[in-house]
Amino acid sequence: MAKTTRLGEMLVEAELIDKFQLESGLSFQRNVGGRIGSALVKLGYIAEETILQFLDEQDSFVRVDLQGLQIPADVLTAIPATKLYEHMVVPVTWESQGKSRVLVVAMTDPTNLQLIDDLQFMVGCRIKAVVAPEFEIETALNRHFPSGRPRVTTPKTPRKTLVEELSEISGRKADKVDYAEDRLDRLIALLLRKGVLSDRDVDYLK
Repeated sequence: MAKTTRLGEMLVEAELIDKFQLESGLSFQRNVGGRIGSALVKLGYIAEETILQFLDEQDSFVRVDLQGLQIPADVLTAIPATKLYEHMVVPVTWESQGKSRVLVVAMTDPTNLQLIDDLQFMVGCRIKAVVAPEFEIETALNRHFPSGRPRVTTPKTPRKTLVEELSEISGRKADKVDYAEDRLDRLIALLLRKGVLSDRDVDYLK
């Protein structure tokens, strides 16, 4: 299976869900979007708290409490707000690792290696994933972004005025007329060379 389904595999191995439930969750995820853990919870196959407890028991994952946590501005702005809401993640703090800095990011699925890779590419440094429930992540984002989820807008092409549109149409028509006249002149020249037409015929055509 793909890297992003690792959490599902782990839950099956731990016998917290079965293979049919995982396949159903993956199908739900493909059609609706979101994270595999959220899909399994929405389908009623497992409680979110059960997933969190399970991940917390794994040696490689740490659970964090986001309630009331104030995130420094240089941490919060490390990832664009639109991406934080899109992936439902929230940066928590910077950590030092030798001469490098590591960004600690809370997410519901720390096994989503594709998402971690994307964030690392975006930020330009290593990401350390920690675990938090989705409602805490969303609450933390809304607390730090009071206006809510940022809207992604696409620049609109300025609408042309009626005069500009008519001018363009006239220009296209003029181009077609010039092209047609040029073709006619070349055809007449060819027929004159072959003796099919005489100068008198040409004067008549014009």
